[in-house]
Amino acid sequence: MPRLRVLLAASLLAATPLLAQRPGAPAGTLVVSNMNDHTATIIDAATGRVHATLPTGEGPHEVAVSHDGRTALVSNYGVRGKPGSTITVIDVARAAVARTLTLAGFERPHGMAFLPGDTLVAVTSEVGRAVLLVDVRDGRVADTLATNGRGSHMLALTARGDRVFTANIPDATVSALDVSGRDSVRLLKVGRAPEGIAVTPDGAQLWVGSNRDSTVLVLDARTGATLDTLRGFGMPYRIAVSPDARTAVVSDPVKGEVRAFGAADRRQRFAIAVPADSLLPTAEVPGSPSPEGVAISRDSRWAFVTLQGRNRVVTIDLARGAIVAWAPTGTWSDGVAYSPVPVNAVRKE
Repeated sequence: MPRLRVLLAASLLAATPLLAQRPGAPAGTLVVSNMNDHTATIIDAATGRVHATLPTGEGPHEVAVSHDGRTALVSNYGVRGKPGSTITVIDVARAAVARTLTLAGFERPHGMAFLPGDTLVAVTSEVGRAVLLVDVRDGRVADTLATNGRGSHMLALTARGDRVFTANIPDATVSALDVSGRDSVRLLKVGRAPEGIAVTPDGAQLWVGSNRDSTVLVLDARTGATLDTLRGFGMPYRIAVSPDARTAVVSDPVKGEVRAFGAADRRQRFAIAVPADSLLPTAEVPGSPSPEGVAISRDSRWAFVTLQGRNRVVTIDLARGAIVAWAPTGTWSDGVAYSPVPVNAVRKE
């Protein structure tokens, strides 16, 4: 497919966020973490309407949604000088905090993914140098998988839930872990300062971004061999692979871009230069809208990307390669997750 570069006028993002009248709008709910506000924003994916702004722990970073879409988790990473050790559990349909899980003895929780069955969640503990398997019902740590790496930040879990991979930022490695704990950890050497990471649903390919080398390595997830090296990034901060395994989406806050690639052939499908209007003076990357968190809808049609530099989340039509809507978030929006479950506007007690 020929490469397509989409440059959108700033007026597009200044337009109304409502999409209810448009056919094919993405039904469901977005959950966005706001690092500076210590909150999570619950948003109608179709209309951009904010249903609720919920309190979390300090420094909420990543968001994960269960397979059934009913539960969202926010990892409370903490703030400078004060590590966090909790996870906020959100009832998506009620747009309400259900409970808070305390990870006693484990600090700096970050990347998360639900295992099949939605009872256990895999979550990194940077300080613990481990992936924890946490029971979302009561916060019990069912198992601890040592990563043997420092700064285990983001993780990627296969669809079967049998293998998990962590990006170890200062070590320039990825830990490949058997969730059952039967096999010892394998360390894969990758680019410098790896952070963004994703695995294809079948567990065959591992996509790893290097913040220092400005590349994305595509690895054979079984052997660790490099299949491809994608270049031309400023910082490939987050990576997501669509459920249908056809598309990989990479956010780049340094260049202010979102790029999409064919997951099979690794050829670029499009690049979007995000308009840089309404920038915050506190943007992490000065002068950039800072596209950061990435989530993809269950039907693989839509991508949702937070703009940390604009306190917004945008909706991208992956077929058209274009931003089609936006919604407001809190301050310093970071992680984002999608649920197919709508918020119930009228609750029956």
